[in-house]
Amino acid sequence: MRQLQFVNLGQVTDVPDYLRTMLEKRGRPDDLWVFRGQRDRAWEPTPQIDRPDFSTYRAEVRWTRAKHESWLLEEFKRAARPLAPTPPQNQWEWLALAQHHGLATRLLDWTTNSLGALYFACEDPHSVGDSVVWCYHHDGETADSAADPFTSKSVASYWPPHVTQRITVQGGCFTAHPAPLAKPQRTVKWPGDLRQLVIPSAFRHSMRRQLSQLGITRSTLFPDLDGIAAAINRRASMDGPQPAAPRPAPNRRQKAKRTK
Repeated sequence: MRQLQFVNLGQVTDVPDYLRTMLEKRGRPDDLWVFRGQRDRAWEPTPQIDRPDFSTYRAEVRWTRAKHESWLLEEFKRAARPLAPTPPQNQWEWLALAQHHGLATRLLDWTTNSLGALYFACEDPHSVGDSVVWCYHHDGETADSAADPFTSKSVASYWPPHVTQRITVQGGCFTAHPAPLAKPQRTVKWPGDLRQLVIPSAFRHSMRRQLSQLGITRSTLFPDLDGIAAAINRRASMDGPQPAAPRPAPNRRQKAKRTK
């Protein structure tokens, strides 16, 4: 069984503690870090194409990972061309658009917004187990838009053009992951510095409430009608901040004093 190498930063229980940890551990101010929030600490940061639903399927139909990726993307391109508001100009842009809309690809989503990543980690207060924010400083290959994304042999970073509004608002970027080696490695190290910060499950709800007070909500991260509706639902349901106790009605003596 392979083991991903990373540095464990411990755990935080509120947003101020989270921000202190982020600022203390970043290193130089000009270092570029990206962040990924996941609701389950047990999940490694793995692109969807390599998760069990897809790796098991291609093993059963005897497809290579390359054939699997190619089939998925070509089917998406065929159906999406008439609907894409800005036609992608190369394979990298097609991958970014497909990933954004949920297609299984070799891309893994990240954001430059550490509070946005924390929101995604805390978004579901009812999920089982602790959540996690992954922090990554890439020190390796950067994607070349003219190159074939399927020939890379190591983890690469990809900074897409603004092909969708969500990618722009969320400060979105990607890492692109090559096919796992036929002979699995005991340990896997990404080029650069990978760190993990744990959010205990008992504090997800209170931390999400703090994020809302700072203006980090689903409607600000998803600037569309779905995001607006989801944010409004949470403001007026038990999934959102706990309602304040109603104020007691003033008694007659208090009313009399106010009218004098």
